[in-house]
Amino acid sequence: VPLIVVFFFFLAAVEDSGYLSRAAFLTDAFMARLGLDGRAFVMLLMGFGCNVPALMGTRVMRSRAMRLLTMLVIPLSLCSARLQVFIFFTAALFSAQAAPVVLFSLYLFSFASAILTALIFKGRFKNSEPFVLELPPYRFPTLRQMVLRGWLEVRHFLRRATKFIVAGAVLVWLLTNLPPSAAPASADTWAGMIGSALHPFFAPLGINEQLTIALIFGFIAKEIVIGALAVIYGLSGDALGGAIGQQLDWVQAYSFMLFTLLYTPCLATIATLQSESKQTGFTALSLAWSLGLAWLVSFVFYQGARALGY
Repeated sequence: VPLIVVFFFFLAAVEDSGYLSRAAFLTDAFMARLGLDGRAFVMLLMGFGCNVPALMGTRVMRSRAMRLLTMLVIPLSLCSARLQVFIFFTAALFSAQAAPVVLFSLYLFSFASAILTALIFKGRFKNSEPFVLELPPYRFPTLRQMVLRGWLEVRHFLRRATKFIVAGAVLVWLLTNLPPSAAPASADTWAGMIGSALHPFFAPLGINEQLTIALIFGFIAKEIVIGALAVIYGLSGDALGGAIGQQLDWVQAYSFMLFTLLYTPCLATIATLQSESKQTGFTALSLAWSLGLAWLVSFVFYQGARALGY
């Protein structure tokens, strides 16, 4: 939570200063090569807070093709919900010196995947709209403005995260304790059966059955992933981090984080994609592309690292 607070505090400062319009202007030439414009960069940047308002912000684009292409790349932003998963894993498996580098590399992967997606699909979503932008004057944001904006974002995040985490933890507990005849969290439970059925799909990525269950619930909301692991392992806090650190090596952990970064966004994002695009086919394309890209990137990394002897 403290890191999320800091993130939204500084994001509010950047938004209120009037710099985002300058950022859109400065990045327009590069974004044009991707079939987008500077506004898409701002929406992508907003997606690092939460994908949902970023998707809704694409309404300012008159070109439907560019709007759809922008909505295709926004879910690849490393949102605050994914951030808490990565912070937990980097703290559990990497040294204090390596953890910031690992986290920064995930941000680079997020940008790289967005650029790759835009390059691949810009031919399908061709844009001809000129880029016209009014630059507002620079303003120095007051401390009160930054605190209020940051607090409103954090409060919304905590309310949403708490509801999802509680519901997700209850569902995970049911799956790991039913049927009653099975030992809790064993292979005979419903969760164990699901994990075993999906194991051939995730085994080439170095993702075990426990992490597979957490990923399934991460489809509902990424905030649930750590809570799901806490229920599955029967541990929390440092004890959970220690157990995962003993069970996984850094290659498996990084492969898991890459998959979490890129695979299907949360249900709220999917619902927004559908409502904003009004095309079930486009929503299905977005889900299929993100899932396929996540599997391919994790597979290449994991198998490549193992081939090099790591």
